[in-house]
Amino acid sequence: MLHQAQEEHSSTFTLVMYEYFSNQQSWLPVVMERPFKESLEKLGHQPHAETALLALVILLVVQGGLPDRATNPSHRNYILCKELYAVLQLRRAPSLQLVQSGLLIALYETGKSSSGAASLTIASCARLGYLMKLNIDDGNDYEDYLSWEAAEERRRVWTGIYLLDRVIYQVVTEFKAPHVSEDLADHFRLPVDDACLRTDKSEATQAPSHQPMSVPVDVPLCYYAREIQAVRLLGEVQLLQRHVDVNSLPEKFQSLDHRLMQFAERLFEQTPQGWATLCGANAITLTAALTLHRIRIDCAVKFQTLGTSDDAKVSLLALTSFINMVRDICNKFNMLSAPEKIPSAPLPAVMCTGEAVLAGIKMKELLGEQFQLDYEPFRLTLLYARKTWKLADQYLQQME
Repeated sequence: MLHQAQEEHSSTFTLVMYEYFSNQQSWLPVVMERPFKESLEKLGHQPHAETALLALVILLVVQGGLPDRATNPSHRNYILCKELYAVLQLRRAPSLQLVQSGLLIALYETGKSSSGAASLTIASCARLGYLMKLNIDDGNDYEDYLSWEAAEERRRVWTGIYLLDRVIYQVVTEFKAPHVSEDLADHFRLPVDDACLRTDKSEATQAPSHQPMSVPVDVPLCYYAREIQAVRLLGEVQLLQRHVDVNSLPEKFQSLDHRLMQFAERLFEQTPQGWATLCGANAITLTAALTLHRIRIDCAVKFQTLGTSDDAKVSLLALTSFINMVRDICNKFNMLSAPEKIPSAPLPAVMCTGEAVLAGIKMKELLGEQFQLDYEPFRLTLLYARKTWKLADQYLQQME
């Protein structure tokens, strides 16, 4: 299948790999470029099904964003990838490349607004990850760079499952099943920046040092590590959402609200040149804040205390502020020239924009003419994002 894909897209296969590692890798770096390309080069004389599948799935993820949907071959490749993924789960022992393939299939399904399929796929990834004990960081040091690199890739894959699991939970429109991956242990080491990685395994450099999940928010971290910190907060908000009455847990709400504000301030300090520097982390943090205050407002509506609850009034003001913040970010993005824009917006940015739209619609229902919002900035941003992520259509339809 890989050879067929290479023959059909021989002129673009190298470009596809370049686009993947330039765009998706920046916010979801779950495939180490050098080891993967070395494995890919061996396929011609050493066939390896897991490597072939991972290459096909990378092709699938990039093809899914091609602008010409009429001739886009991604659906056929999606079926091939799903079938091969299922067969390998039955016939082979779990492997890191198999988990990576499932993770990227789940990413594709989420971006295509197939949240039901994505929920099942990410669950299978988590199961394989637990079998491989990817969730366990023993804290050991490493004898050499290559052993560190192998452990770093395992950490990246498990944190990728952790992140995407909570993104899928957020965008799913049907029954919200519990998280499939447990919270990361405080001592779990966060991934490092790609700048720390070698391009040549013969380079004589030491293994980089790590920060644990429990690191204070004022300690500088790389883009992906910030995303993991942000999605941990989002996961806590989602768990709070499962309670019948959030007002019965005021201390939990206040703690989350305080930590979110503290984290958001630190992110903005770390990105003086603009939101795009840590786009995914900023988007996840804003999504968590939007969701947190919607939970309290929905609870007040349910118990008919919206007009009398001081806490609900605070959340109405906070939600309005966060919606306007996302709108302003969209405005700034829309004003950029084509070369200045991100070629492929991170999926969390689409989620955040959509959540702001849904929050605005809810506010309009509750407050009527007291709440006014210009949806055009959101619409333009989502129209740009839909070139890569069909999920944007799910939110665009809400504005019609």
